[in-house]
Amino acid sequence: MRTILLVVALLIVIAMALVWTGVINLNRNANGSVSIETKDVEVGTTKANVQVPVVRTETRQVDVPAVAVSNGSNAQ
Repeated sequence: MRTILLVVALLIVIAMALVWTGVINLNRNANGSVSIETKDVEVGTTKANVQVPVVRTETRQVDVPAVAVSNGSNAQ
């Protein structure tokens, strides 16, 4: 029940934000009816210069852990 109320509250907040920012316009007509006007929203990509971290690999000789198992015989 809490989850449903939280989702409803979130949808109300989103609707209020869309009206406040002007994406949705609510107009009341002379006869009392309400009309809704929406602006077009365009989604896409554009070219931009951004700084991107670069990861490089290089070969180095380092000490790594090693495990050796013997069977108890001293065979050489």
